[in-house]
Amino acid sequence: MSANTSCPAGGNSLPEFSALAIPGNLTTTFIPGSNGSDKVMTACCAPNTVHIASGCYEWCEVPSSRLHNLSKHDIENDMVDCLQSNGWAVNQSSILGVHIANGAGTRAISIKECWTWVVFLSGVAAFGWGLDGGNV
Repeated sequence: MSANTSCPAGGNSLPEFSALAIPGNLTTTFIPGSNGSDKVMTACCAPNTVHIASGCYEWCEVPSSRLHNLSKHDIENDMVDCLQSNGWAVNQSSILGVHIANGAGTRAISIKECWTWVVFLSGVAAFGWGLDGGNV
């Protein structure tokens, strides 16, 4: 995070997408940070450029290679996986925002929420809940 005192402390919150100077006609992802050369974001955003919004948030257009037939939830999980595999320091920042082009919605997801879904879906798969048409 930047030493800029207007940035929220802790790196665990994001403003409403509309408060950021990020084009709404693009599918974008954003995290707290102020380094446009951040290796974690540049790796996950390539070939697109990482930009800085409001001096406190790193953002990029989600690469088209990460958008093929994916839901917003899938894009969030894909970006979290990419960021973590490239060294995202969850102890410094644990929130990611995704905005879908043309106003389809913006959502922030925390690492805890992402793992909660992973554990839940693992349980569903392990116990076969809902896979037998409702028969117990």
